[in-house]
Amino acid sequence: MRIQLPKPMHGWRAFFGEVGVIVLGVLLALGAQQAVEEMRIRDEVETFRETIDREIALNLYTYDVRVRQHGCIVNDLGRVERWLGQARSGQAVPGLETSGPYVLSPYRSAWNNRNAAVFQHLPAALRTKYAEFYDELDNNARLITVEGEAWNRLNPYAEPGPLPLRDRRTIRAIIKQAAYLGATLVDNVEVSRGIARDLGVDMARPDGMPAELDVVLARCDPAVADS
Repeated sequence: MRIQLPKPMHGWRAFFGEVGVIVLGVLLALGAQQAVEEMRIRDEVETFRETIDREIALNLYTYDVRVRQHGCIVNDLGRVERWLGQARSGQAVPGLETSGPYVLSPYRSAWNNRNAAVFQHLPAALRTKYAEFYDELDNNARLITVEGEAWNRLNPYAEPGPLPLRDRRTIRAIIKQAAYLGATLVDNVEVSRGIARDLGVDMARPDGMPAELDVVLARCDPAVADS
């Protein structure tokens, strides 16, 4: 038995022409959709970079506030050292009044809430640099926390009186720890600044930051009262 296929009404040439038009239309539609999607992704990537770069710029300011105090903190540790020297005689010494360095909380909301799909559309080198900066931010935040705890351990010595040997040894260890943490933080900040330079990000002052802060930092008030 021979099966005869039905012929198109206007012939095979016209049929294939119509199919070609349909296929071309579908391809054009898909291409247009892909172009729109690529434009959307580019816009989201650009918005992400603007947001994250702003957050990095603010974090550079928080670093700057801490680093500007480094010289004052070194001097304050010297005051504690001299105060401790007075206690070796066994005589009563004045109370130790300490406050430690002034710090600002780091900014993390943009990084913590980043869209993973958008982030993956960044070039690999950029993703690495952003991740490096925030790894450093986490590490430095821990250093600052431990540094603050070290200064707080001096609070019990606010009362005047003699210092037993055990307390003098404790205070000696605190001085060394605070000095080490402060110097390490200064070095680490330079690393973060270098990463920011690679990203083309400059420091930015947070909106609403009072001008009085700059006055206080410039004045370099001692964190340890002279005894």
